[in-house]
Amino acid sequence: MKITKKIASVVLVAAMVVTTVATAPTVTTQAKLKIVVGKKLALSVGESDFVMVKEKGATYTSSNKKIATVSKKGEVTGKGVGTCKIVIKKGSDKATAKVTVKPGKVKLKSVTNVGSVSATSAAQKATIKATWKKVKGASGYYVYYATSKNGKYTKKTVKGGKKTSLKISGLAYGPTYFVKVKAFGGKKKLTSDEYSKVLSVKTWTLNWSDEFNGNKLDTSVWTYEIGNKDGWGNQESEYYTAGDNIKFENGSLVIIPRMKTVGGETEYTSTRIKTADKKTFKYGKMEIRAKASKGTGTWSAGWMLGDGTGDSRGWPYDGEIDIMESMNGKVPQTIHCEYYNNQSWSHGNKNYSTGLSQAQSAQAYHTYGIIWTDKYIQFTVDGVNKGKYDPSRYTAKNYEMAWKGAFDHPFFFILNCAIGGNAAGKVSKEGWTKINDNLYEDYFYIDYVRVYK
Repeated sequence: MKITKKIASVVLVAAMVVTTVATAPTVTTQAKLKIVVGKKLALSVGESDFVMVKEKGATYTSSNKKIATVSKKGEVTGKGVGTCKIVIKKGSDKATAKVTVKPGKVKLKSVTNVGSVSATSAAQKATIKATWKKVKGASGYYVYYATSKNGKYTKKTVKGGKKTSLKISGLAYGPTYFVKVKAFGGKKKLTSDEYSKVLSVKTWTLNWSDEFNGNKLDTSVWTYEIGNKDGWGNQESEYYTAGDNIKFENGSLVIIPRMKTVGGETEYTSTRIKTADKKTFKYGKMEIRAKASKGTGTWSAGWMLGDGTGDSRGWPYDGEIDIMESMNGKVPQTIHCEYYNNQSWSHGNKNYSTGLSQAQSAQAYHTYGIIWTDKYIQFTVDGVNKGKYDPSRYTAKNYEMAWKGAFDHPFFFILNCAIGGNAAGKVSKEGWTKINDNLYEDYFYIDYVRVYK
C-alpha cells in the first residue's frame, strides 16, 4: 500500500509539470491589441479623429454606424449624438475604443427686445428673443439667461432640433439680459462641449405713459382738436368737440362718436386729441392698448404725426405712423411719407395687416405697437410682429423720400374716432348703441398709451 501511494504521487506531479509546460506558451500569444491612438474619442457630429494600433493589417468596425463610422485606416467620423465602440481585430486578437459624439457648438445669431406677448395691462412684462443657427444632430437646445454675464443663469429647454429661436417672456423692464445656448441630443441628452458666445440686450424702460386712471383728461399732455376742418382731408362727417364726447370708465378713456337727428338732419360728433407741442417722442417702443368702436362708418385710430422738424413741407413729407386703425371692416397698420404718397396725395400709403377684422378689434382689447429705431419701424399686435418698414433696401435716392426727414425726428400722438368719409365708408345704424329714437352712440376704449426707451 505504501509503495502504490508513492508511485501515484510521482505520476501526479509529472502530469502537473507536463500541463504547465504545454500551456505556458499560449498565454503570451493571446495578448490583446494595444491601442496607441484614440482609446477614448470625443467628437462632435461631423468631426473626425483616428483610433489606431501598432500592428499592421488590423480591421476596424463600428458598433453603431448611426453614431460613428470608421474607415479602413481607423478614421472615426461622428454621425449622430450618442456613444458607441470601435472594435479592432487582427486574427484572434482584438481591442475596443469608446467613442462619444456630442452636438457641435451653437452659433448664437442674435438676442433682441421684442416687447410683450401679453395683451392685458396688468401683465405687461418684457420679452426677449434668442435666435441661433441649427446644429446638426441636435434634438433640442438649452437656452440660459441672466441679468449679469457672470451671474446665475436660468435654463429654458427647447425641444426639437429644427427649432432655432425662443421667446423668453415675463421679464422685468429695464435690466440687461445675457443669453447663451447649448445643444443637446441622444438618449442621454449629451450637450455641446462649449456654450455659444454670450449676447445681451437691454429691455425697455417705461419712459412715459397715460394710463387714463383718473376722471378727466390731462390737458398738460393732451389738446382737443375742434371742428370739422373740411373733413380732415378724408371728407369725414364728424364735428370734434372739446370734451363733450369723452368719458372715463374702468381705467380707460372712452371716445364717444354720436349720431344725432336734429330737425330732420343728422349731426355727427366725436373727439380728437393730440400731444403736439406738449409731448413728442423720437424712437422707442410705443404701445396703445385699445378696444375699437364697432359701428358701421366709424374709424377708431391711434397714430402719430411728425412734429414739423423733419421736413418743413408738412404732411406727408414729415411722416405719419398709424399704430392702429379700425375702419370699414379692416384693421391695418400704416406709414405715410413722400415715397409712398408721391402718386396719390391722400392714399399712397404702405399698409401692414394686423390679422384682425374691425369686428374682432371691437370685441376685445388688443395692444397695438411699434418698435421704432433709427433704421426701421416694426409693427406689432399683442407682442407679435406683423410688418416691418425697412427702407435700407431702397436706393440712396429713394431712401431720401422713404426715411430721411420723415421718420428721423420727433412725433406726437393722436387719438380720435372719425365718422364716415373716404376711409370709414358709408354710415349706418348697424353696430351703434341706441340711446333713443334720435340718438345713437358708439365707444372707442383706450386703456393706455405707453412709450418705452
